[in-house]
Amino acid sequence: LSSCIFLLPKDLQRAINIVKDEVLENEVPQGSDYLCYWYSEVLEPGTRVDLENPRDIIDFADYVPGGVVIEDKTFLFVLDLDPGAYFAHPLKAILVRENGQFEILSGEWLPRINGVVPEELKELITPNRRIVDKNITLKLPKGEVKAVELLPITPIWQWGEAFIVVQGLMPTEDLFQDAQNTYLQFLNFALAYKAAMPEGRVEVQGLVQSDAGKVLSSINAYASTRKVVTVFIIAHGNVDAVKLGGVWHSASDFSTVMSDNPNTYFNFLLGSCKGGSFINDLNTLLNVRTVLTACKGTESAYPDWDVYGSTNDHNPEDTGSEWTSSIVARAVGILNNASQFGTVQTEAYNFEVPTISVLLQKAHLAALGTWGGYTQNLDLTNRVNKATPQKYCSWE
Repeated sequence: LSSCIFLLPKDLQRAINIVKDEVLENEVPQGSDYLCYWYSEVLEPGTRVDLENPRDIIDFADYVPGGVVIEDKTFLFVLDLDPGAYFAHPLKAILVRENGQFEILSGEWLPRINGVVPEELKELITPNRRIVDKNITLKLPKGEVKAVELLPITPIWQWGEAFIVVQGLMPTEDLFQDAQNTYLQFLNFALAYKAAMPEGRVEVQGLVQSDAGKVLSSINAYASTRKVVTVFIIAHGNVDAVKLGGVWHSASDFSTVMSDNPNTYFNFLLGSCKGGSFINDLNTLLNVRTVLTACKGTESAYPDWDVYGSTNDHNPEDTGSEWTSSIVARAVGILNNASQFGTVQTEAYNFEVPTISVLLQKAHLAALGTWGGYTQNLDLTNRVNKATPQKYCSWE
């Protein structure tokens, strides 16, 4: 705690009581999960506080940061109405002045103080000592990135393939480590798939942090030499947009680059908030085979959870986003099961679509416990009705 807080314990307690007694009842929607906590430094006069609203940034339309400039010493509280979400989701900044008056700012991301999100507000798990109230408990996950081993694959098509695996967060962004783990887990799968295929058949490229912004040029480059390109992205996002290396890219950007390469088949996997909104931009393209997203276009996406409330994850040994690790686990299981992979290849042959497209479709279904004898839903965020993974498959 800062020295200011130690000097003003009664003022802090008074501010906490105001938040509990006068704010939460009116600001928490009925049935919503929530977590309310306080920032450990007193805000001095002249401090600017605002909440980033991704929609304004994406639209690029004369964006002027909102917020307020503090006039008196003030305590900052954060009310998170979707704890643990990856990006665009409802939050409120509650500013309680020394005189007991308060003001509430609404937004879709963490509060910024003089333009910067404080490090302590980015913590995956808020320490109990700073929690004012909550109705849900999150715990640090314990899983590790897994090595992936696959049996040799005999392809039915003679098509060259490419995987482009993208991690769009910068080190200063919230949930950076989870995004790194998510990226590494899918990258390990892509590299194992490459090793299991005949030599030279598959290429794999990883793009992280600032290099993530090169994904469109990478798609163009691989589309000129490969028949099938699979793009996986883990990043912060919003409706029809994803933030890669600090730069927003729109769904139409991806639609354009894919339509510019009509002779290449594309698969697209997106693990960002509001990811399902991309489907309507891509499902009209004749060369897009599979689009999978972690959630609907109205939902948040989430990191790795081992426990949510009283519900435990079926595979706590996983790491990275619940959705990604679940798909990878099922894809590995299918590829290493001759009967299940035979079913995948038969469907790919019958519908004349890439085997990897069908594999990803079946892994998506199996991850949710709805295909091939897989009855256990590995995606904890889906089991607790937080996220609804979406799919589009051109042959369905």
